[in-house]
Amino acid sequence: MESVELYEILGVNKNSTDAEIKKNYRKLAKEFHPDKNPEAGDKFKEISFAYEILSDPEKRKIYDRYGLKGLQEGSDGFGDASEFFSHWFPFSGGAGGSGGGEANSRARQTAQVVVKLEVTLEELYNGNVSKPVEYKRTSYCAACEGEGGPKMTLEQCKACNGTGRTANYSFMGAFVNAFESTCPSCYGRGNTIPEGLRCTTCAGSGLVEEEVTQEVPIEKGAPNMLKVLFQAAGNQPQVGERGDLIVVLVQAEHPVFIRRLNDLYLRDIHINLTQALCGFVHCFQHLDERTLCITNKPGDVIKHGELRVITGEGMPLRNNPFERGDLFVEFNVDFPDDNFASIDQMHLLETLLPPREPFVMPEDAEEVVLMDVPPYGEGSGHAGGAHSAYDDDDDGHPHVDSVQCHTA
Repeated sequence: MESVELYEILGVNKNSTDAEIKKNYRKLAKEFHPDKNPEAGDKFKEISFAYEILSDPEKRKIYDRYGLKGLQEGSDGFGDASEFFSHWFPFSGGAGGSGGGEANSRARQTAQVVVKLEVTLEELYNGNVSKPVEYKRTSYCAACEGEGGPKMTLEQCKACNGTGRTANYSFMGAFVNAFESTCPSCYGRGNTIPEGLRCTTCAGSGLVEEEVTQEVPIEKGAPNMLKVLFQAAGNQPQVGERGDLIVVLVQAEHPVFIRRLNDLYLRDIHINLTQALCGFVHCFQHLDERTLCITNKPGDVIKHGELRVITGEGMPLRNNPFERGDLFVEFNVDFPDDNFASIDQMHLLETLLPPREPFVMPEDAEEVVLMDVPPYGEGSGHAGGAHSAYDDDDDGHPHVDSVQCHTA
C-alpha cells in the first residue's frame, strides 16, 4: 500500500473546517456510493475511512501529528504507513489469502444488473407471452480482447505486486479492521499497461458499455414485483465471471380491475335503484376478452357498497394455472333525482315498500329544515361557510377550529 493522504482523499486540506470536511465527504460519498456507482466500491470505502478519522477531533489531532501509524497503539518502529499496514494486514496473492471465493462472489454481485419491466394485468392473467427489455451492461473490449492494450506491453502492477488485491482498513475505536479488495490501479488484473500504449476504445480499462435486449417470459399468474433471473447476462467485471441480470416485473395499474394476490376486484359498477330492487343483468369483458354477464334475480336486493363474489374468476395461480382466485364485485347504487315521481306515484310506491316506523311529534319539539350542504368554499349564510369549523388538516382529516377558553 502506497502512502495515504486522508485530506487529499476528501479533497480538503489541514486548514479545512469540520463543516467543509463534512460537506466534501457527503458530496463524494453520494458520487461513489456502490448503489449508484457499482465499480467504485473501493473508492467509497477509502472515502468513508478518511472521513471516520478526520471527523473525530482526537483522531484528527493524532493523524496531523503522527500520521496513520500514530492512530494505532504500538506502531512505533515502522517506517511509514505502508509498512505499518502491511504488517497488520499480511494478505497473500490473488485468490489465495483470505477468501478468494468470497471475493469472487462479491465481484459477481457487484456486476449484477437490475432492471424493471412494466407489465399489464392482462399479460399477467393470460401469460404465454414474452416482452423485450433493453438495458446497458459492460463487456470485454473487442479491440484489445479485454486486456486494455497490447499483451506484450503488460507490466506487473506495482500497487499490488501482481496479486490484483490490496489491503484496506477501517478503525473501530483503538483497533484496526482489515479487509481485502480489488486493486484500483490494475482493476484486479495484476498487471498494467503503460499510459501511452493503452487501448483507445476502452481507455485501458478492458471494458466497454453495450446496449442489450433481453426477451422476458411472462408466466400466467406471475405476482407483482416478481424477480426473473437471467444468469451471466449482467455486467462483465475486469476480473471474474459475468454478473446476472434480474428483471423485476412491475404490474401496471388497471382502469377496471384491482388485484389482491390471487383475487380480483371489479370496481365502479353502478346500478340504479330499480335494478337494486328488481334485478338486473350486467355484462363486462374479462382480462382474457371473455364477456361475462352478472344476473341478479328480482327481489334479491343489492345494497349500496355491498360486495358480492364470483368464485373461480380471479387470477390464475402461478404454480397451478388451471385454478383461479375469486372475483369480487362492489356495487354502487345510484338513487334517483329529486321529484322523480308525482305525489300520487309516491303514495303508490310507499304501498310497495316496507312501512315506515310509527312516529309521534313531541309537543315541545321545534321543527327545522334540512338542506343540501354547499360545495366547499361557498358561503352558506355563516362566516366561512358550512365547513368553517371543520377544515381538512395536512393529512386530509377534519379538525375542529381551536376555541379560546375563558375562566370565570
